[in-house]
Amino acid sequence: MEAPGALGEPRFREPADGEEPGPPKRRRTEEDQEGAVFREVVGFSPDPLPVRYYDKDTTSPISFYLSSVEELLAWTPDVEDGFNVAAGPVQSRRPPLSSQRPRTLLCHDMMGGYLDDKFVQGSAAPSAYVFYHWQYIDIFVYFSHHMVTVPPVGWTNAAHRHGVCMLGTFITEWKPGGQQCEAFLAGDDRAYQAVADQLVLMAQFLGFDGWLVNIENSLSPAAVGNMPRFLQYLTAQLHRQVPGGLVLWYDSVVTSGQLRWQDELNEHNRVFFDSCDGIFTNYNWREEHLERMRGQAGERLADVYVGVDVFGRGNVVGGRFDTNKSLELIRKHGLSAALFAPGWVYECLEKTEFFQNQDRFWGLLAPYLPTHSICCLPFVTSFCPGMGTRRVRYGQEEAVGPWYHPGAQEPQPLFGEHRLEEDPRGWVRTQVCLADAWSGGGSLLIRGAIPPEVGQVAVRLFSLQVPLPPRIFLSLVYKLEGTAKVRVALELTTGDEGSCDVGGISTLSADTSTRHSPRPLRVPPPKLARWTARCGQQLAGGWVQRCYELRVRRCLLGDLFMSFSRPLGSRDEESFVCRLGEVQVVGAHGLQSPLPRVQGVSVSRTCWRRAAPEGAEPQPGLRLSCTLRWSCPLSLVRCFRIHCGRGADGGPSGGGPPAPERPTFLGLAFVNQYRVLDLAVAEREPGREARVEFLVEPEPREGLLVPRAQWGRAAVLYSLPSP
Repeated sequence: MEAPGALGEPRFREPADGEEPGPPKRRRTEEDQEGAVFREVVGFSPDPLPVRYYDKDTTSPISFYLSSVEELLAWTPDVEDGFNVAAGPVQSRRPPLSSQRPRTLLCHDMMGGYLDDKFVQGSAAPSAYVFYHWQYIDIFVYFSHHMVTVPPVGWTNAAHRHGVCMLGTFITEWKPGGQQCEAFLAGDDRAYQAVADQLVLMAQFLGFDGWLVNIENSLSPAAVGNMPRFLQYLTAQLHRQVPGGLVLWYDSVVTSGQLRWQDELNEHNRVFFDSCDGIFTNYNWREEHLERMRGQAGERLADVYVGVDVFGRGNVVGGRFDTNKSLELIRKHGLSAALFAPGWVYECLEKTEFFQNQDRFWGLLAPYLPTHSICCLPFVTSFCPGMGTRRVRYGQEEAVGPWYHPGAQEPQPLFGEHRLEEDPRGWVRTQVCLADAWSGGGSLLIRGAIPPEVGQVAVRLFSLQVPLPPRIFLSLVYKLEGTAKVRVALELTTGDEGSCDVGGISTLSADTSTRHSPRPLRVPPPKLARWTARCGQQLAGGWVQRCYELRVRRCLLGDLFMSFSRPLGSRDEESFVCRLGEVQVVGAHGLQSPLPRVQGVSVSRTCWRRAAPEGAEPQPGLRLSCTLRWSCPLSLVRCFRIHCGRGADGGPSGGGPPAPERPTFLGLAFVNQYRVLDLAVAEREPGREARVEFLVEPEPREGLLVPRAQWGRAAVLYSLPSP
């Protein structure tokens, strides 16, 4: 089995010399000062893109699934799979998933799956399901009724960004499912090993973390006899090829081969539990089931994921807004929990109140959901939820209209309402805000009140638990609404095993943690000018940026807080509304490292069409779809921003020197390729060339701006055929 390529880039069968990934053919004619130039004569014959990987109407890249053992065995990593490869592995976290702390699994089952989330580059959906309470969960399972349910890469990227493992589903059902099982389980070892090898290869190549195995049909004696061996082999191979990989068994078939849900771990399904990393039980349990499972699980209590159907179907303890009753019992017995279909809040309740209902649902569960920390630097987030009504960058609007892209979700904070213990009139509430943004599609809305005789209120946003370099810089972008005069500050906790020195201020013992409010950066270091350029300034859209420097020794960064203090001289209650647009925590070394450079941009898979006559579409004329590919180490970037230059939308093209212009933003990419979709381009008379230019802007992990000279560029010179 071949390992993924260096720097997180996938390996697949490259086209042979002179072979294009697909028609029509083109040739790279020259390199100019602005990058590669490709010439093409426009043709309107359809490009036969494989329907598994591309939407047949728009040619947009889509996530895929497989429906049979035959399809699974025939699957081979190919260039077309590149769109579905995750941007990177799971972020380091504390505690690690391997700890014996009870875990929380979320099983996402929504209306058959592969809805708007199937579009790899996002869609224009005005309303779609987003999940953002990541710090409460440990494992995310993407579920559908397709035999090999591959998680859409957008969900995988969002999960990994938050330190959460992503599993696909291997499911068989009904009579056809039984026939599929007989085909690979009732024979010799080679048959089930071939299936397991393919499942491992898919997880390894596409970058997710394993499988939930769900056999919802009866098995013959031969097939059920081989099932433990299949699970053992699958689990062993996955652990070998996918660091931190998991195989979980769903409580369905028992050792007799009958389909009999047990609602617990017991002697009838124990052999399957012993053959993999854990069991996900059915939902109709009572407390006596939990008591029995404590004895069955032994030292593997955390590997028993007790199923909770959030829809509340069947004879369950609690679902819907009573799901917390189930969680309370599960935690009482030290077991893990598997929440099935928490998208109930989206499917069954008012869409206009989705965010409020989502926060209410997870707020009720919060007492039973231990959080985990994201242990990585640099840490940068704009709080974008992966959707919006427009796209914004640095407080300025760059595109109008609804969009939805789970993979574009930035690290999300802890949400909820927090009240002061000493005076409950003091409170702070955090929630998603789509009404305004500093970058992306949304920001974090923080409301609160400081009661009389109380100096400040604060809210914990993130738990990081990451060792700090000797010198770090922090940045905060925010804006206060209305007439609020409160003082806003970023605070953090530090601690470590021995001693921790923060700017010579304090020494901490191993069991203590002190909150600091770092001093604003008064004189930005000249060498960091590219990061500090906006510090202390009033920015577009009314945003303000504050920058801080911290010098430490032997320290661990713990939690990040936002604090709100009453203004000097104030004695009354102070209410406030604050929008938080960005938080950055970066090491000095990272800010001085070379910026990434994009190289070798190519254009392939072009598809041309004529827009409908005037009135039927917003703009008549030519439309271009094509695939861009380039080279850049993925470990250095958060994403790529794709733009088009002159020649698009009827702009200037042809001869003459190019006029300076602001490129048009097209979309985001998280791997080294992007599909341009239905771009309106200038049309010239037959035989006369027009030009459209594409630019690939890398965005470093530190959130810095990269000079345009280091962007990737490619141009297409195209013409209609001469009569």
